[in-house]
Amino acid sequence: MKVALITLGCDKNTADSERYLAQLLDHGAEQVQSVDEAELIVVNTCGFIDAAKRESIDAIVQAGRLKTDGTAKAVVAVGCMIERHKNELVDALPEVDLFLGASEMDQLVPRLQERGLLADLTFFASQHPGTRVYAGDAPHVRYLKISEGCDHGCAFCAIPLMRGRHRSFALDEIVREAQLLELQGAREVSLVAQDLAHYGRDRRDGVALPELLSALVRETSIP
Repeated sequence: MKVALITLGCDKNTADSERYLAQLLDHGAEQVQSVDEAELIVVNTCGFIDAAKRESIDAIVQAGRLKTDGTAKAVVAVGCMIERHKNELVDALPEVDLFLGASEMDQLVPRLQERGLLADLTFFASQHPGTRVYAGDAPHVRYLKISEGCDHGCAFCAIPLMRGRHRSFALDEIVREAQLLELQGAREVSLVAQDLAHYGRDRRDGVALPELLSALVRETSIP
């Protein structure tokens, strides 16, 4: 199954998309750069502001047209906008074969397997959860997400509704992912989160942002 992945929104979405792509390739899919060649198109949406929602819907509609005018067999819409507006979008976008919110992405592979879009190659599923496949044009520069969600209740922001409460990832998991990025050629890594300064506050193990930075410097040679 030839797959193309469209990423919209922030750098956190970029990191997510690379992980989704790694899962798909780990189960027998083949990455293509152009949606015109793809049999499976995955659109990772943004739902932060109205303009981002419009852009996401436009991308989904354009992908859906390729089921008639191109080689696409299926369109999958995932991410933040789906997390927040899934019920409305299911009725509004019949060209989409599968909707998965940000909290449902562990279902991406099994749901595609149920539809016969991915082979059931369970013995392939050996990738470390931090494994990512770079999908851009500057592989020496990568993003590393260190937490998910947010505890702030800002009136203008829907991130807690789409991504949930703040959850810091374990230090050893982040270091391992950084090491994997280094093996893939990363020479610059930008840490991303909804609130970087809150890293570690929810874990209560004495590890905060300074300790994480020290570990990354110590355990990798990324300058």
